[in-house]
Amino acid sequence: MKQEYQKYLDYVGGVRFWIIIIGVIIALTALKEASSIVNMILMAMLLTSISLAPLDWLKRKGVNSTISIIIIILSIFALVGLIGVVIGSSVNSFLEKLPYYQQKFDEIWGGLSEWLTANGLIEDGSSPINPGKLLPFAGAIFAGFGSTMAETLIVFIFFIFMIFEAESFGKKMAFISPDSSDSTQITIKKLRKYFGIKFITSLATGISITIALLIIGVDFPVLWGFIAFILNFIPSIGSFIAAIPAVLLAFIQIGPFGALITIIVYFVVNTVIGSVIEPQLMGKNLGISPLIVFIAMIFFGYILGPIGMLIATPLTIVIKIIFDSRPVTRNLGIILGDGKELDDTGSSDMPLDE
Repeated sequence: MKQEYQKYLDYVGGVRFWIIIIGVIIALTALKEASSIVNMILMAMLLTSISLAPLDWLKRKGVNSTISIIIIILSIFALVGLIGVVIGSSVNSFLEKLPYYQQKFDEIWGGLSEWLTANGLIEDGSSPINPGKLLPFAGAIFAGFGSTMAETLIVFIFFIFMIFEAESFGKKMAFISPDSSDSTQITIKKLRKYFGIKFITSLATGISITIALLIIGVDFPVLWGFIAFILNFIPSIGSFIAAIPAVLLAFIQIGPFGALITIIVYFVVNTVIGSVIEPQLMGKNLGISPLIVFIAMIFFGYILGPIGMLIATPLTIVIKIIFDSRPVTRNLGIILGDGKELDDTGSSDMPLDE
């Protein structure tokens, strides 16, 4: 009798496993089909998370809660509008000059190919790669910027509702599940501090890149600074991706020396801000494994498209914060991390709890 009962339990467990797998597949398929709506909601959530730190600062200064939210909303609206005008103008100008850049790069690349062929480094002037193809690719990405901005209004509406709900979310969780109230507050506190610090360091990165490229003489420095600001939310590889179009343009405009200086600028800025200043402000325990970052980008990029690649890292950070906040899932948080928290004997201390 006991053996039959155990066999039944094993059967039920196996069926439950496959039900969960099928459910996950169905959920991911539905998520992919509804990616346009999901992307707008996730962008609004990202915007809300970034706004939590300045909102909390205003409240600590004694500003009324409703007035604080209105100030944040108006500030975000003005900032997004300004970015839309400035970056939109830069994108249009870049697209207009793209054929000229492409022609000039083809001339430079052709001369380089001839030199490589003459010295026997390649055969028949052929080359396995052509970096010039990145310029039209970048142009195609920028051309889709207009459609993204067209969705900004819907994202902003989602954001308004979310920012008003943010204050009552903790109270609702405390009412629904008093036991999980403390962990929820800890998670929200960590998110608020993480996105606040990340926004400031990303902004500093974008401004530094803009000023440096303006001094060097690279066209559209504001555009490249904005891209550096956005992609700084993607650790490890974001700064590398942001540097590629600016380095190519510097190579076309100024030559190899200009490209070298641009590479040095990106390296110094990202090293100082990303590897020195940000870890001191953030603490060690939120580092994400570069492998996990890459996997998350591929996964969310496939499910949600380019927006998914952008928000993949913040989503992974949120998941790690939630895992780190609960003892039962803390080991999973360590798996997602970069291993630095294991270097300290006091790795259980959470710097963002302060």
